Amino acid sequence: MQGKILPIHGDGTNVRSYLYCEDVAEAFEVILHKGEVGHVYNIGTKRERRVIDVAKDICKLFRMDPESSIQFVENRPFNDQRYFLDDEKLKNLGWSERTIWEEGLKKTIQWYTNNPNWWGDVSGALLPHPRMLMMPGGIERHFDGAENYGSGNSEFTGNSNQSKMLVPPSRSSRSPQKPAFKFLIYGRTGWIGGLLGKLCEKQGITYEYGKGRLEDRSQLVADILAIKPTHVFNAAGLTGRPNVDWCESHKTETIRTNVAGTLNLADVCREHGLLMMNFATGCIFEYDAAHPEGSGIGFKEEDKPNFTGSFYSKTKAMVEELLKEYDNVCTLRVRMPISSDLNNPRNFITKISRYNKVVNIPNSMTILDELLPISIEMAKRNLRGIWNFTNPGVVSHNEILEMYKKYIDTDFKWANFTLEEQAKVIVAARSNNEMDASKLKKEFPELLSIKESLIKYVFEPNRKTPLSN
Repeated sequence: MQGKILPIHGDGTNVRSYLYCEDVAEAFEVILHKGEVGHVYNIGTKRERRVIDVAKDICKLFRMDPESSIQFVENRPFNDQRYFLDDEKLKNLGWSERTIWEEGLKKTIQWYTNNPNWWGDVSGALLPHPRMLMMPGGIERHFDGAENYGSGNSEFTGNSNQSKMLVPPSRSSRSPQKPAFKFLIYGRTGWIGGLLGKLCEKQGITYEYGKGRLEDRSQLVADILAIKPTHVFNAAGLTGRPNVDWCESHKTETIRTNVAGTLNLADVCREHGLLMMNFATGCIFEYDAAHPEGSGIGFKEEDKPNFTGSFYSKTKAMVEELLKEYDNVCTLRVRMPISSDLNNPRNFITKISRYNKVVNIPNSMTILDELLPISIEMAKRNLRGIWNFTNPGVVSHNEILEMYKKYIDTDFKWANFTLEEQAKVIVAARSNNEMDASKLKKEFPELLSIKESLIKYVFEPNRKTPLSN
């Protein structure tokens, strides 16, 4: 309306569900009269739109050129690719969306055009990265932390009880400056290492992959001197191909990379004053008398590893204990990693969906789509020590395959077998446990439980089965 630039976080491909306000109000009324006390009802729509398409539609209605009116800015942390709410429960009460997108957008624009005195000055809404700092005298200053939008120095006030907002007039006067990050990542050919690079690209973070081998100290030093990183990520390591049974017959190679190499990198990083984010494993525990299966009592960060069934897990427990002496290391205990890429052979869901038989045991797991962005934020916050890097709660093999059947393949079938039967077809035993993720949840309250995260990040985006009417 005022001809200002429209900032869009990232590339604008994030999708959202937009509902006209009157439809939402009607949903409240339906829930008020027909809903059950204590129940939760999602108010949503299955008609999703990309943020960039919404911006273009708005420009079109204002007869503005999208190319010159839209400006892409650095993505904000934890900007989910998709929010999806299943509104089937609400529809069963008799509610349905009545206003189509085009009509609702026109009505919204018309209301804002006709009521400028109602909504006042919303200049602050155009700041893509607002930072609120309380200043002396009850004045708050808005720093956008990056781009300068609007027409210079704008002030606005509400009633007498509201604080005055100030937008700094120029980039040179802006403070504090946004820190520049540069990540050095080891594990370019690995699953997690590759995903980290893609995340850095999406978030506009400068990064390079390390060329040196972990066991060669001189090569690691050369990488650091050449790249000059602010943080180092270690996603390199041997897990074995096709699985950890490989490590049982390649013990020297496993020690060289998983123990000596990891310690080498941590030590080089410490010498150069660098924080190392180390992707480790939570497969160093197994259910025991103090942490029985189904009890909800998970292993905490300070608990001693109790699983020695595989040589791989032995090396991981060994190096974790030694890394405790390095105050520049953040250890992330990953378990049974899962991503939205259901074609990746390393994906736990892909694995069990291809097995002839599976055991059925509840376990803590890591949804990479949700947790890898958190690992980047942890680096920015310079967090250290050991962290259980899993989603809260547990999920069993059968529960995952039930979701797979519901969302991906309604004809999918599988069979179970016992741990004793499994032991006959594998070389090394497998870890089964529940990790206590309360420390991570406290730092990141938005972290979803394992089952919620599975649906949001994995199964809904990959849905192949039709939605029920």
